Amino acid sequence: MPVLDAYAPPTEVSQPALRRVWPHPELQSHSLLVLTLDQIYLSPLTGPPRPEVVAAADFGDDLNELLGSVVTIIELASIRRLKLDLLLNSITIEYIKSGSAQRVSLAFSNTESADMCFSRIWRRLGDSSRLENVRSWRKLARAPFFLMTVVLLFTALLSLAIHVMEDLAAGHSAASVNMPGDTVIVPRSPLHNWIGAMDWRVVCVLGGAAAAATQVWFYRRITQPPLALEVVRD
Repeated sequence: MPVLDAYAPPTEVSQPALRRVWPHPELQSHSLLVLTLDQIYLSPLTGPPRPEVVAAADFGDDLNELLGSVVTIIELASIRRLKLDLLLNSITIEYIKSGSAQRVSLAFSNTESADMCFSRIWRRLGDSSRLENVRSWRKLARAPFFLMTVVLLFTALLSLAIHVMEDLAAGHSAASVNMPGDTVIVPRSPLHNWIGAMDWRVVCVLGGAAAAATQVWFYRRITQPPLALEVVRD
């Protein structure tokens, strides 16, 4: 994915005045998309366009006459947000028209077409556009580090409780109270029995394994590719 690899719009390889055309079925949400220097033309989905229409759109015919009155026209200057969903091969365009916010979604049949359309639009938005931070390390680390803290704290407290129980058991193995003429056995609580049956070494091993698992989870989160790219214009 060229967009994903570089996080930057590619340089136009041909004359920038040339139009970019994506017809159905390469473009699945509309019949035809034409990108000019300052506008996007979207023809509603009515099936694949005729080859002569695609050729005329590509080689400079008047798009208003060619596509008719039902075409949707988006001024590139009005675009405020551009989002590429890398899993769904779709592009969402948010723009301003007649003072109100509008949104249109474009769906493509393959990754290459979605990447290419996204990068070309991004390129023509100019220097006023910027790629939003695709990785928030604080958000990525929050859940794994919280879970690791809980695991380590629980392991430490449980190990300490086991040590305390072992010390108490060594002091009075029967946990009894001497009464005149008899010995009364003080019953142990279920929690006391449960903790007393544990080995602190086993608890530490299990806690360490759980902490290691959270580290693996964190590593996978920071090394996986982003699911979307988003360009905004201030």
